[in-house]
Amino acid sequence: MFLDWITLRLDRDSCPDWGGWSFVRNYGDRVMRYCPKTGDVLWESFAWDSVRSDSHQVAIRCTLDSLWIQGSPARVCGTGDAVFGGAFGLDIVHGARSMIDFIMRINCWGTAPEHRLWKVIRVDVTQNYDLWTLANVRVALSTLRGTEGGRYRVSQQSGDTVYWSHLSALRSGKAYAKGPHLTYLMKKKGYTGYQYSAKEIESANRLLRLELSLKGQWFRENRSGKPWYRLTENDLTREHDTFFMRMIGDGEIEMSSLQFIEKCENVAPTPGQGRAAARTWTVIQAAGWQAARESMPSRTWYRHLKILKDAGLSDCDLSHGRVVGLRRSVELRPVSSWHHLAA
Repeated sequence: MFLDWITLRLDRDSCPDWGGWSFVRNYGDRVMRYCPKTGDVLWESFAWDSVRSDSHQVAIRCTLDSLWIQGSPARVCGTGDAVFGGAFGLDIVHGARSMIDFIMRINCWGTAPEHRLWKVIRVDVTQNYDLWTLANVRVALSTLRGTEGGRYRVSQQSGDTVYWSHLSALRSGKAYAKGPHLTYLMKKKGYTGYQYSAKEIESANRLLRLELSLKGQWFRENRSGKPWYRLTENDLTREHDTFFMRMIGDGEIEMSSLQFIEKCENVAPTPGQGRAAARTWTVIQAAGWQAARESMPSRTWYRHLKILKDAGLSDCDLSHGRVVGLRRSVELRPVSSWHHLAA
């Protein structure tokens, strides 16, 4: 698992004495709307500028009172290969500081303000899974495409990609086939990134990528309970798994109706609540997720959902109204490097 994207912002108010503000003020293109009669500027928009140097590529945006930096840490230091994230892993401080230092160095802006003064606006936490064939990847995407309800809202689909809540200011998810994505990128006019070999593309065709974006509201509300520069690998892994693994499930639920009712009774606060939750599962199977939800009070619905999940059903199962068992139909093997993928 690794960080595929970081967006940072430095506000003038947090370090007014930084000497670099004199450079930032006049950096980059902007679009202005002004009144020709009075000459007053009605509004001003500041453009993102791509800074490239060999394998490096970071975008910066300078406004009157802030400096923005965004990009993939793997493209900042190393070979530029962003498939497995290079050496950064889930080290958010290392990734952020590398991007900041690169911008300061390439623009000759001197010493960067201390990283704790910056705000993180977005972080993408990514994991690649080896599904052995592109056909298996597309089977998995077809299953995930039908996962909706609760926190999941399939908001956009494009070819071999599925998006959940892509307009959310809190968090969003994405699943896609990495091989076709690399092929698409390399065919784009003006592509200057890492040049993948035919063998690497063939290997990447086996990869399903699950990507979680933690966005500005998540950091503003301090959902983790700690500042961004204290987030650990375990913190970010937990966020990724909470979003995706409950969706996928473990695929081990193989039991008769009576066995399932008994399992619900065992995990519920009382046997009666367990039997009621099992009946709700029957309604979901017959009428669908939305109809089942509308047939009972919200408090009862969420209590039954908890029992059903504790009994072994995944969010994917509940969305489809049947035991999908994605982990059972295709083996989801997490991989962290090209060498690991070839093993």
